Amino acid sequence: MTDFFVTYTMANKEDRDGYLREIQEKGIDELSRGEEGCYRYDYFYPVGKDNMLFLWEQWETREHQAEHCKTAHFAQLGELKKKYGVTADIQIEDR
Repeated sequence: MTDFFVTYTMANKEDRDGYLREIQEKGIDELSRGEEGCYRYDYFYPVGKDNMLFLWEQWETREHQAEHCKTAHFAQLGELKKKYGVTADIQIEDR
């Protein structure tokens, strides 16, 4: 099992909230959760960090997550990152 810990940073709270709202409206989070090998795909708000968003992805294997990166909804996520000026820091942990 592999965990991907993604910390997103935006300019402000409004961009953070807009980014997450569009992810949910487009169903990107639900589509990701429904993929083969996905055990967890959950967003969290870090306490005291209004311009940040945290994503915990948990996949059966790194290969499953790599397949996720080839999906149409992952491409939509990339467009939303551009729209909201999102930067991402990713930490990966194999169990």
